[in-house]
This record gives sequence, structure tokens and C-alpha cells, in this order.
Amino acid sequence: MRKKKNLRKLLNLGILDYTNLTPKYGDLDMPYIRCKKVPDIDYLATYSQPSTYFHSNGTCVTFFEYDVFFDGLYGLWNGIYYGVKEIQEYYLERFQGVKYFIAPDYSKCGDVSEAENYYRQFRSRIVSIWLAINLDAIVIPLVSCANYIGMKYMLDGMEDCTVVAFNAKGPMGDPVQLEILIQSIEYTVDRLENLKVIIVYASSPDKEKVREIFRYAIEAGIEVQIPDNMLQTRNRLIGGDSNGSN
Repeated sequence: MRKKKNLRKLLNLGILDYTNLTPKYGDLDMPYIRCKKVPDIDYLATYSQPSTYFHSNGTCVTFFEYDVFFDGLYGLWNGIYYGVKEIQEYYLERFQGVKYFIAPDYSKCGDVSEAENYYRQFRSRIVSIWLAINLDAIVIPLVSCANYIGMKYMLDGMEDCTVVAFNAKGPMGDPVQLEILIQSIEYTVDRLENLKVIIVYASSPDKEKVREIFRYAIEAGIEVQIPDNMLQTRNRLIGGDSNGSN
């Protein structure tokens, strides 16, 4: 047993401590993740704003910003992958007491190798498992794809989810990405038989405009929740809107 542990360390395979805890799904063995309990979420905090992590009892921490803010050299993924205890301990302290997360959004891009997009989804799953196990938190799976190729595997390992999340911030400002988002919503609704709730991160203060994008889900009887967040509140106060790619 000790020899196996040493070999894992030599091969940088510490992630097996987490992948071995869950089944694998799809052609590329995507780790299984689920959310069956509908959490009572009323606010979405951003990773880089720890002062908002406890905005309310129903605050959920999200990673909807540029990857450099949460996925640098000392990011949680590297802490897990390379088995760096100091990095993992930093995140244990940073997130201490957080009850809810949306799975990390390692950004996918339409103009890079699909292998990179797949790997980013894989990383998101591993970090989600880490958060759930080490913080006893509820982690809501994120539905995300950059193109129609990614749509084919984005739900692998999420087959029995009751709750999922979408990021509508970037797509609302990009007609091409908006169409992919709408198709992703329909694909998700048609394939996740147990789906009851979709939680949406959006920067637009016009929630009815956001709900219109999710009309297919609403008409299928799925509850679409659009909790407040700092950017949305700012846009409401200044009477504007902000759409970005992250």
C-alpha cells in the first residue's frame, strides 16, 4: 500500500484520492457529481470577494470571473494535483463555513483544442469533489460548453442531478454564445430527467430578460432561480448592464 502511495506521488496522481471515490461516466470517464438537495440560495458571491461569502445564510460562492483570479500557480487545482498541503490548507481556511458552491468555472473557449476544454471540465469536477468532501459543502454542478462539440459531453456524470447552474453573464452579450447557451439549456432539460431547479448567474438587472432565455426550461416545469450578486446589484443601481466573457 505504501509503495502505491509513493508511486502516486511520483506520478502526480494525487487526484486518484478523489476520482476513486466516484464512478466515471461517458466515453472519457468524467467523474460523477450530483446535487439532489435543492439549496436555499439567495445570493451569489464571487470568489475574489471573500467579504461577501457570508452575505446571508443562503450565500453561494461562485467562480464566474477570469480564471487568473482563482486558477493561478497557487490555485486550488494545483494544490490538489501536486499534493501541496499548504495550498489546500489555505483554501480550507479561506472557505471555512461556506455551505454552498457552484462548481468552478474553468473557462472553455471555442477556438482552442477540445482536449483543453474537456480537461477544464475534468478539473472542475475534481475540485468540486474536494470542496464537497473537505468542507462538507453542497456543490451545484455547472453546465458549460463553448461549442456544440462540448455539448455532447458536458452532462456526463450529471445524469441524476436535481439542481444545476448556468452562467448567463457572457452569452447575453454575444449572439453566437447566446445561441449555444439556449441550445445547452434545451439539451439539459431534455436529458436530465430528475432536474427540478436551475440556478442562474447573470449580470443583467432585468431578470425577466434572463428568464426569457430559460423559457424552454420554465415551460418544462423547471424552477429557474436568479439570485442577486454584486455585479447585478451594481448594474441595477447605475441603471445599466454589463456583459463579459467571464
